[in-house]
Amino acid sequence: MKIKTVMLSGLIMAGSLLYAGGDNGSVGGTGYKTGGFFGLRGSYVFSLQSSIIGWPGGGYYDDNYDGNGGSFGVHLGGQEGQWRATLAYEYFDKDDQNYDLFLGQIDYLFLPNPGIVQPYIGLDAGYINYETPGADDSGGLAYGAATGITFAVSDHLDLDVGVRYLFATQDEVDHLGTVTFGFNYFY
Repeated sequence: MKIKTVMLSGLIMAGSLLYAGGDNGSVGGTGYKTGGFFGLRGSYVFSLQSSIIGWPGGGYYDDNYDGNGGSFGVHLGGQEGQWRATLAYEYFDKDDQNYDLFLGQIDYLFLPNPGIVQPYIGLDAGYINYETPGADDSGGLAYGAATGITFAVSDHLDLDVGVRYLFATQDEVDHLGTVTFGFNYFY
């Protein structure tokens, strides 16, 4: 629990440094937002593969294991033109299995003349701590990619829908796939 508190505190401090008091404007009349933001994110985990529930020949699949479910998270970030950086924390808990995920994400918003809809692609890297009965807590690096679309509701609010796929370096978790729904509030 102590490491989770320290990591969450670090996430909050680093996020506030990304864009403390951003100006929430646009870059040179391009229509891209600039400034700091924070938000909440809910995710549907569609693929969590664990070797704890593996088959005797090895591997990461067991047809009796349902690795699907919901997760919840918070994030802080900053955007400058077509680039944004985000620090995020996400928690998943289902059927005596849970994980804590701390991620940094860099996104590129790629439409040349943004409007209400803005697609993006991104790279993720961070730390995942996986817990399940009958095994010790296990932590390791997580890395992967994301893609999605933001919808500008106002100058201060974006809705964000995306898909993220991560790989993990620890023995107990092979990969993790999520569909995310959230919002970014620009301050």
